[in-house]
Amino acid sequence: MKLSVVIATYNRPALLRRLLSQLADQTLPAEQYEVCAIDDGSTPPAAESLADLGLPYALQLLRQENSGAASARHSGVRAARGEIVLFLDDDMQIGRDFLEQHLAAHGAGRAVVLGRIKADPGLSGMPLFERWHSSLLDRKAESIARGALAPQGNLLFTGNASLRREDYLAVGGFDGSLPHSEDVELGLRLEKAGVPFRFCDGAWTLHGSDHTSIGKWRSRARLYGDCDRRIAGKHPDLRQASPWRFVFDLHPLARPFLAAAVLAPAAAGKAVGAGVRLAALADRVGLRRAALGSTTLAYAMEYFRGVREAAGSAPQALEELLDFAGRFERSAAAVALLALREDQAVMRNYQARYGHLSPSRGDLPSDVLEKIGLQIMAGYRLMRALRDRGSTSAAKAVSRLIRHLYGSDIHWEAKFEPGVMLVHGMGLAISGEARVGRGCILFQHVTLGMGIDPETRRPGAPSLERNVHVGPGATLIGPITVGEGSKVMAGAVLTRSVPPGSLVETPTPEVRPRKSDGPPLRAVPAA
Repeated sequence: MKLSVVIATYNRPALLRRLLSQLADQTLPAEQYEVCAIDDGSTPPAAESLADLGLPYALQLLRQENSGAASARHSGVRAARGEIVLFLDDDMQIGRDFLEQHLAAHGAGRAVVLGRIKADPGLSGMPLFERWHSSLLDRKAESIARGALAPQGNLLFTGNASLRREDYLAVGGFDGSLPHSEDVELGLRLEKAGVPFRFCDGAWTLHGSDHTSIGKWRSRARLYGDCDRRIAGKHPDLRQASPWRFVFDLHPLARPFLAAAVLAPAAAGKAVGAGVRLAALADRVGLRRAALGSTTLAYAMEYFRGVREAAGSAPQALEELLDFAGRFERSAAAVALLALREDQAVMRNYQARYGHLSPSRGDLPSDVLEKIGLQIMAGYRLMRALRDRGSTSAAKAVSRLIRHLYGSDIHWEAKFEPGVMLVHGMGLAISGEARVGRGCILFQHVTLGMGIDPETRRPGAPSLERNVHVGPGATLIGPITVGEGSKVMAGAVLTRSVPPGSLVETPTPEVRPRKSDGPPLRAVPAA
């Protein structure tokens, strides 16, 4: 027995019968394969619809109480006698050489073989969300075929995949606690166990889903988000295990919508409803690309609503995102997020040292909402992220927005290292050539302006080394360097470099009695 086909089925008697019949018409000799069909508690039992079905191959028809697809497939593998186990969904259709194609792919050596899942051309009337799913699978298959996407564990879909039974059992099989994404999680364990993945375009299936409820589709999207977050906890060392990768992999224009799904899930749910209606309208008038794009966005928002619900709170979700970015990402967006977290850490450190400052709640969203200085830094980090990815016009727009909202003019070319604190933040004037080091504190109405060195005639702006404090109203001009740990007192004007550990202060103001040539002032009685 070379091959065992494992099919989990639930309340799909006609579709199961169709697939078993197609398995009877294979180019592979019937004695070389068997089919293990597991009825996961169907009503009525699947066996009743198959009694008159004469099949040339060995059929094991097993029945269990309804326990989910993962449990059913695992039961099928345990009962299988073949060296190779091939998973098929009960709503698939196959070609005559399907089994031979899978076996041939295994002839090249140990592997998980991923077959191609195509949309059933005879079911063009499928709901938009199912056609969207089919187009997504098509794009992935085409990317694999041209070498743009490597076959790997998170691409394991049990609708059409095969592997050695020995490898399946060695990694423990499906995780039955996962109602969805159990195939992806199995793929990740197989990948970590060193089993290579291989794509076989010739081992194709046709997929024609019988799902019709948009409400259930949305619920499944949220459940996938929940399950994928749980999988990330099981595999924290794998980028492709985390749902947060989509924040960086999807188009940047999608990020505000994903943020809304995490920060305001209820409002995002209403937006998804509107997006689904918009997609349906676009589909009806023939705007296929717009319809699929709107469906992608709707699914992504529902998915991240599920991630947010599983996390329990927006701050916890954001901490998970920041943790993911710190371990796996080097993009401009990830750098900006991590830098903002360091800005918050510096703020909290100084709050601990100087108890008179209003305390931080500890989570980043609340601090950004309540601390004006951190709000400005969030705007600056966004501005720099846009600038660093080449979106200079957008960076300029954010610079102007900061000016109008907070009365602070911060140039998009100004460079602040991660871990900078702004106190109050209004009235800042920061040149594009200014540089501010980690641990620096800038109070309100600070100027770091362009100027010319009186000796070298070189133009430039100030550079603050680490842990420099600049008090309210201080003005620093020209290509000067303020050494690490220095403090520039309120109202000081500085036009030359100072060494580390310097204290820069203005002369103490003279206080003397006020003189007047007229008679003494008298208090004005109240009206």
